Amino acid sequence: MTGSGSVQRTDRLWFSLRAVLAALLISVFPAASSAASCDETRGLEKFHKAIEDVEGGLRSRPLTILHLGDSHIALDSFTRGLRNQWAGIFGSAGRGLMPGVPFRYYAPDGFKPEMSGNWDIASSLPANATGPFGIQGFRVSSADRNAVMSVHSESAVSRVVIDVYGTPYSGALLLKLGDAATLKLSTKRDVPGLVQLSVPAANVHEVRLMPAGTGDVHVLGWSFLSSVSPGMRYDSFGVVAATASITTRWDRQTVRAQIAAMKPDLVILGFGTNEGFNNGLDLEAYRQLAGGFAGEIEEAAPDASIALLGPFDGARQGTGEACGDGWMTPPKLDGVRRVLRDLAAARGYFFWDGGAAMGGRCAANEWAKADPPLMYADRVHLRPAGAEQLASALWTALKGQERRGSSCTRAGDQG
Repeated sequence: MTGSGSVQRTDRLWFSLRAVLAALLISVFPAASSAASCDETRGLEKFHKAIEDVEGGLRSRPLTILHLGDSHIALDSFTRGLRNQWAGIFGSAGRGLMPGVPFRYYAPDGFKPEMSGNWDIASSLPANATGPFGIQGFRVSSADRNAVMSVHSESAVSRVVIDVYGTPYSGALLLKLGDAATLKLSTKRDVPGLVQLSVPAANVHEVRLMPAGTGDVHVLGWSFLSSVSPGMRYDSFGVVAATASITTRWDRQTVRAQIAAMKPDLVILGFGTNEGFNNGLDLEAYRQLAGGFAGEIEEAAPDASIALLGPFDGARQGTGEACGDGWMTPPKLDGVRRVLRDLAAARGYFFWDGGAAMGGRCAANEWAKADPPLMYADRVHLRPAGAEQLASALWTALKGQERRGSSCTRAGDQG
């Protein structure tokens, strides 16, 4: 977690100076500037309005970003650059985490999660996954009061919010915040669904969660918030090997309730890589799937901008268009990008082409052979340097699109 008062003031001054320069350019080249502005702001208008409101002191609620996707964001290597940049401007207001340690190597920046005892960890990745899941994609359950889920936070925590799936038969949770007395929290709900337990904390660094032994508890995730005001909250939840179809196994009412409670200003959807490696992918079915989930986000968060990320370039040994050295571009990768680009244009979403940001087709092969390499030898996953480079490119695309008036029309609004 980064961010300081001096950095915040400097960056806000920079934003103001850029706004002045933009106004001067518009006065000199009104037609050209208007066209460029409309192209650049398309799909991000609501997000930029939120930035303006935060910078102008018109709201105290944090600038909030929700990022969902596959293995590229399962760890923080790609999202780190984005999260740190926003936090450097506004200060960090915290973030949400998956429950416990849902998969090997889970190590979110600034936090050390641990689990012990008898926990049942369920993933929404398998096609036959059952039971309730939220936007975190995992669920941990237990009735054993000796089971413990804990987090050490590098930054002080002023509030903990626990997402639980409650039923009429659910048990209670025991929450210990630092050295304070243990709290007992009921997770029962007459009609099964999301229970959000929001508890203030006295700037603690250690948080422990345990079943009270009164019945099963089903934890979907938890958030650790700070007293920075208004600050920036960037939640990223990625599942290794996931495709957009994973969202069909999430409980619809739970997902909508989580998103509505979060009130995101920007939702980034980063699925598509694994679909692109599927030679048998039905692109029309994928269009319906991606559009359906994005539409649910619109309903749950009507004030949010939605960004669709076209998958990064990738390569494999086998079928596809040759890139050299025996590596081939999967034939459906570009088709997935076209679907997402067209969907963004039709709905007024923002679209960013991750493959183009790398340099286009066969860039994955070149990145893997670079010195030092920017991609791992599998030509799918990014090394830290490559992730940092692409995070910087997306950051530039998002931050560089300042809202310059309301004269622009959204994509798809043209007659």
